[in-house]
Amino acid sequence: MPQPDGRPVQSFDQKNALLEAHAARVNGAGDPALVLLHGFGTDQTIWGALTPRLPPARRIVLYDHMGSGASNLAHYDPARYATLEGYADDLADILEALDLRDATMVAHSVSGMIALLASLRTDRIGRLIMIGASSRYLNDGDYEGGFERGDVEQLLDLMALDFQGWARTLAPQVMDQPEQPGLIQELVYSFSRSNPEITRGFARATFMSDHRSALGACRVPTLVLQASADMVVPLAAARFLANGIPNARLEIMATRGHYPHLSAPDLVAEAIARFLAETQA
Repeated sequence: MPQPDGRPVQSFDQKNALLEAHAARVNGAGDPALVLLHGFGTDQTIWGALTPRLPPARRIVLYDHMGSGASNLAHYDPARYATLEGYADDLADILEALDLRDATMVAHSVSGMIALLASLRTDRIGRLIMIGASSRYLNDGDYEGGFERGDVEQLLDLMALDFQGWARTLAPQVMDQPEQPGLIQELVYSFSRSNPEITRGFARATFMSDHRSALGACRVPTLVLQASADMVVPLAAARFLANGIPNARLEIMATRGHYPHLSAPDLVAEAIARFLAETQA
């Protein structure tokens, strides 16, 4: 029989296979759990600076999106992952496999929309924390997404022609922390070690997506965390995101760059702790 949300019930073997395919890891035992979702071009190791700062005695779940990090590429289906819907289905399935309830999604960049879409599929998500997220990356009339379609096409072309050059060029710009070259090199390494073809597909699914119409359907408390300067997500897009979700608020952090969980983990951890205190009282 299907679950109350209509999703098929997974067998024990199916659950284990799913978790192994996504290289899922669970640390700690306290509930509600925190599920950390990495963004485009990275994997679960990107959370290394943040996890020690998260509330103690809390179960922390990490996994790699299919095609990223240590995920099993044998399970990658270009058609399934041509849009963010496939990644949202994966998240809902992983929450079921781990039997998580009232879980908090801590989602970076494109994973903000992946988590929101998953919240429309399952009742296992209790709250969303989005870091540098956007519902639409392309400019569209009065909407300021930050990129023109031609900009994205050039990015995709560069990835196809010179993947390593793309990684070296993009990382310093999106990190925006010239005084911390080690962080830039960490991001270059993360970008460049990923599968070029799959990463390019994820880039297209990310930057060509438009989920503005889904925002109003989200019913869980949401925190939109945004750096004061971010070349990937302008403040206008962050405000649009927070205003479009019924039970959301925007918090602008006094830092810059698209990776504050790397460059300013204390700020991010403090914001997460405040939000959890507000929504789990």
